[in-house]
Amino acid sequence: MRQPIAKKSLQDQATDWLREAVVRGDFAPGATLTELALTDLIGTGRGTVRSALFALEAQELVTRTPYSNWRVAVLDAQAIWEIYTLRGAYEGLAARILAERRAELGTDLITAAFERLTAAEGGDTDARVAADLGFHASFVAQTRHQHLIRRHGLLADKMEWLYRWSESHWPCRNPLTDEHRPLLAALTEGSADQAEAAVRAHIDYSITQDVAGFHSLAAGDDR
Repeated sequence: MRQPIAKKSLQDQATDWLREAVVRGDFAPGATLTELALTDLIGTGRGTVRSALFALEAQELVTRTPYSNWRVAVLDAQAIWEIYTLRGAYEGLAARILAERRAELGTDLITAAFERLTAAEGGDTDARVAADLGFHASFVAQTRHQHLIRRHGLLADKMEWLYRWSESHWPCRNPLTDEHRPLLAALTEGSADQAEAAVRAHIDYSITQDVAGFHSLAAGDDR
C-alpha cells in the first residue's frame, strides 16, 4: 500500500531546496550566500531563508560570519581528510560488527546493494552517487546498530557533497564494481579484522585520490 503524502512546512521545503543546491554543487564550496538573493531563488520570505541557513549551519554545510555573511563550507584537503576519516571510523566499526555477527545479521542488504552498483556502472552522476553511497550505507544498516546507523546517516549529506565534487572534476574515475568487489568479499566472507581492514583500505585510497586531486586543482588555479 502506498504511504500517505508527507506534508512539509515551507521552512522544511526551503531547507531541502538549499541543502540539495549545496550538496549538488550548484553553489561552489566557499561561495557567498546572501539572504536577499536566496529569497528570490527559493521564492520564500527572508525569515524562512534564514531558518534554512541556520539548519544547514548545524549540518556544517554552510558557515556564518556574525554581522557579515553566509558561505558554503570550504572544501579543502583538511575537510576532505576529516570527512573520510570520520566515515572510516563509522564504517570500520560496522564492518567489524557485521563480520563478528554475520550468521545472525545476514548479508542480504549488502549483496542487493552490490547488484545496484553493477547496474549503475557507467551511468550518470546521480546513479553512481546513489549506488556507491547506498552500498556503504547497506552494511551499516545490516548491523542493526541504531546509534551507529543514525550517526552515519548524519554524515550522508557531507559524503554526497564530497562525492559530487569529485565526480564533477573526474567523472567515472573509479570503476564501481571492481573497486567494491574486495570490500564485498571481506564483508560477506572475511574475519572481523579483514572486514575492517578492507573498509580502511578502501577509504584510505579515496583520501589519497581526492586530496591529491584537490592539490592539483589548487596548483592549476595558482598558475
